[in-house]
Amino acid sequence: MENRFGLKDFIIIIILLVIALSVWLTMAQDDRRWKQNSEMLTRITSLEQQLAQVDDQLKRIPAIDSEVSKISETLRSGIAVIGTTTSSGGSESNGSGGKSNGGEAAPPRIEEKDTAWARPGVEIAWQEPWYFATDPRSDPRYRQGGEFTETFNAQPSKLTPILGEDTYSRRIQDQICDTLAAYDAKTQVLRGTLAEAWQYDPDGMWVRVKIRDDARFSDGVPVTAEDVRWTFHEYIMNPELETESLRSLLTQIDRVEALSEKVVEFIFKEPGAYNLRNAITNYVLPKHYYSTFTPTEINQATGLVMGSGPFKLKVLDPANQWVPGQDAVLVRNELYWGPRPALAGMRYRAITNDQARLTAFRNDEVDLIIPTSPQFIEVSEEPGFDEKAYAMKWINMRSGYSFIAWQCGERNGKLTPFHDKRVRQAMTHLLDREKMIRDIWSGIGVVAVGANNPPSPAANPDIKPYPYDLAKARELLAEAGWVDTDNDGVLENERGDEFTFEFTRTAGSLLTERVAKFVTDACAAVGIRVVDRPVDWSIYDQILKARDFDALIMGWSASSPESDPTQIWHTDSIQNQGHNFIQWDAGQDPIIEEIRTTLDFDTRMDAFHRLHTLIAEEQPYTFVRVAPWLRFISKDFENVHPYPTGLEQREFFMPAPEPLQ
Repeated sequence: MENRFGLKDFIIIIILLVIALSVWLTMAQDDRRWKQNSEMLTRITSLEQQLAQVDDQLKRIPAIDSEVSKISETLRSGIAVIGTTTSSGGSESNGSGGKSNGGEAAPPRIEEKDTAWARPGVEIAWQEPWYFATDPRSDPRYRQGGEFTETFNAQPSKLTPILGEDTYSRRIQDQICDTLAAYDAKTQVLRGTLAEAWQYDPDGMWVRVKIRDDARFSDGVPVTAEDVRWTFHEYIMNPELETESLRSLLTQIDRVEALSEKVVEFIFKEPGAYNLRNAITNYVLPKHYYSTFTPTEINQATGLVMGSGPFKLKVLDPANQWVPGQDAVLVRNELYWGPRPALAGMRYRAITNDQARLTAFRNDEVDLIIPTSPQFIEVSEEPGFDEKAYAMKWINMRSGYSFIAWQCGERNGKLTPFHDKRVRQAMTHLLDREKMIRDIWSGIGVVAVGANNPPSPAANPDIKPYPYDLAKARELLAEAGWVDTDNDGVLENERGDEFTFEFTRTAGSLLTERVAKFVTDACAAVGIRVVDRPVDWSIYDQILKARDFDALIMGWSASSPESDPTQIWHTDSIQNQGHNFIQWDAGQDPIIEEIRTTLDFDTRMDAFHRLHTLIAEEQPYTFVRVAPWLRFISKDFENVHPYPTGLEQREFFMPAPEPLQ
């Protein structure tokens, strides 16, 4: 066949060459543009860092704090005004380095603090502006942007403030909602957040709070004293709202009064050890938002969460709320009145399976997980893992304790076997908790001794953990009337009822599955049958409120250095779905009331020790384990520090990329 090269072929080749040349030029131009953009990004990042440092330094100077706020507002509105002009158009000195009085330098103006709001003769506790515990902007690699994804081991049921009361819901609420005061991450001292200052009555009967002038909610509406008053009276104390667990803690507060736009006062029924803390550490909610909903709508809501914190929900739509099963997505609150976080957003994802969480972390799908104890030991020792992640283990204020709760009252109108304290004592004796910690938690942690664990001064040093003692367990069960009368290997009472109970735990967790297996085997050794009952965490709250369990595994963590025992142990918390869901009543109320009303520290600790002794005798819980926090955190993020209060994600940042060489 004849092969001819014609004019048509020549034209096609020319076109292809032109196209190739064009592509090459485009690629070269894109490379140059990419390099220029990278260099520009580096410069912008450097400028952002310098400007942020200057802005923060200025905000720390009280004399010009208000002026900085005004300038910030002007810049956000897109209008910049340099200097101040007189009516004749001339420049006017601002009194800070300018000339006046014949050309002499005028002294700097020192702004005196306004005390007109305060009660005369009572000391004012002025609060420094809330700031980062460790300033991320001091790092030369600092930049803004990026999303941090944290995993939850269980699925929260709702995010609505105070109604969503599990640990996971609170993690999200803490990023969105502010309080008047909070515990300093490093010192654990109570410090003002929304509060600029307060006065606390020396007799303990009232506290007056001055709210920061620049405090505002995420929609820009200022935070006022009326918001504080409304949050207490119309939200927390509203019997139509499912807020009983917090209401039971705030019974000492008689009323809250809004004295002016920015001044609020709490009046107490009587002096109390926790009056100040209980008044100023609750979320302040926007009245203008929540008052538009009925109590029924709020109770049924799953994602109505709005506040004045550094982050806000990406989608806050009552008609399209967050629901369990979805990621909770937060974005930075650009109107935040305090130091804004570097992260552009936070994402919270529930992964209930232990291995699935670890796999997601390995695949860079998430940035923080809580590993199981075996995972922590095995994975943290893998070669190269320390280059990918921070492996953190530390005891902090929120470490808490795990426990098995025994239903001391009725379930479905019938007393459980655990209404008898001898049975509860026997259950603790038959569980080898040291072996549980070795086998289930790979030896990480120690046996818990009670609701307050050493080194807390509230823990009674004379209380020791119950020993593992099967003979003692059998003796106590026999005293309570549980014996194997028909020699079938199962204990019966005098009515012939077999000793069988349900053990409720969270589904999908290898850890709780191992606990259930351990409990089942230990009980079988003395003739007790256990029915494993795995349930989703999202319905755990419903089970607790309905008192619909025989025994369950759970944990409490503290939110302050000294925990008020009322919420968990007082008999008032048995009613109205409070947190005494085990319905324990052993005459503990007078001791708890003494703790709450005693201002003297040593006397209060003595009462705590007596409560600890009573709980140890009664064993309403079998206290299993005190554990350090375990965390794997991606090294894609910097400024990650373990604090006595936990972690401060608002301080995290993704470092700027290295400039091209």
